[in-house]
Amino acid sequence: MAGRLRERLTRSDTLTDRPDFALVGVLRIPELQTSPARAIYRRVGIALAALALAVLIVYIDREGYRDAQDNELSLLDCIYYATVSLSTTGYGDITPFTPSARLVNVLLITPLRIFFLIVLVGTTLSALTQSSRQAFKIQRWRQHVRNHTV
Repeated sequence: MAGRLRERLTRSDTLTDRPDFALVGVLRIPELQTSPARAIYRRVGIALAALALAVLIVYIDREGYRDAQDNELSLLDCIYYATVSLSTTGYGDITPFTPSARLVNVLLITPLRIFFLIVLVGTTLSALTQSSRQAFKIQRWRQHVRNHTV
């Protein structure tokens, strides 16, 4: 089928005149190959950026948060709260007590929490599927070269 399509394209018209779906099998788009370690480092960087953004948001609105002793939050407390919140651990020792802090938590921290979890789950799945794909390629290669002598 691809041979006939290729032949038809060269005879009648140019590639630019054809719709995208007609070029499947005719054109090969190279894929960017990245190592699993590089992908993991990139995602860890994204997760740390989300954590830093959450720390900044909580630090800016730190008057609206209180710890168990009813103290205002320090920078370290903000880092702790953002880390515990984004990891969905939520010990409850630091809580937003003003309506504005609760609104910020709902509108900004919760989406960051979801984004953080998506990055972590995506990293895990990517690493797992990468090794599975590599194992599958090796298995296919072994089937093709069985009983070969060099």
